[in-house]
Amino acid sequence: MKRTIKLISLSITVCALAATATAQTTWKLSKDLLATNNQISFSQGANGVWFFLQSDFFVHHPITYKLLSAYYMPCVSDSISHFVDGMACWQNPNLERNIYRIPLVGMNATYASQSPNGAFEIPKRSVFMHPSTSGLAIIGWKSPITGSVDVAGFFSHLDQSCGNGVIWYVDIWAAAGGNRQLATGTIPNGGPPQTFSVPVVSIGAGQLLYFVVDPNAANDFCDTTGVDVTISQSN
Repeated sequence: MKRTIKLISLSITVCALAATATAQTTWKLSKDLLATNNQISFSQGANGVWFFLQSDFFVHHPITYKLLSAYYMPCVSDSISHFVDGMACWQNPNLERNIYRIPLVGMNATYASQSPNGAFEIPKRSVFMHPSTSGLAIIGWKSPITGSVDVAGFFSHLDQSCGNGVIWYVDIWAAAGGNRQLATGTIPNGGPPQTFSVPVVSIGAGQLLYFVVDPNAANDFCDTTGVDVTISQSN
């Protein structure tokens, strides 16, 4: 009898989890990646939808995108930058200019702002990106639904100590129509964060949205960029 009760309880739990996954209608980048403060949440395919990518070119074409395959906790950088435990990155496995493992996508899972090199701060509980001189930093969202979604968020140029700012994009890719820009903007060095809001985007299950940071004229100096995204199923 006890065994039967346990099996029934397990079945109810499994069904409840399946129903929760099916019923999910909102996906928030920072919430999904910071859920457990470890690599299980901050991983390729995080929450089943978030992916971290790079491109060796500045052309917006997903066929040229590839996964950032090197995971470090803490992130690795040059000799003057020191990331603390709780700051993890998916990074380029190859050194850019024999110094940096960029592009990268990282998170500050700590409950305090962090300053890896003393020049700027990365806010607590936040996600950040950094492109390279030769390519884009990219976060992809793979839709688990067919329907329409509302897409909103922001990009912020965090390191204003040098460089010329960044260009950001929100793209959608369709096999029939190719790449389409849903939103874009340029943040000059010293410029304030920029928000975006794109309502009622038609999307199919398995189709991807891309959130892209370009170094602006191949100048990647001081291009650490904050980002957050909320995607909600349209009413």
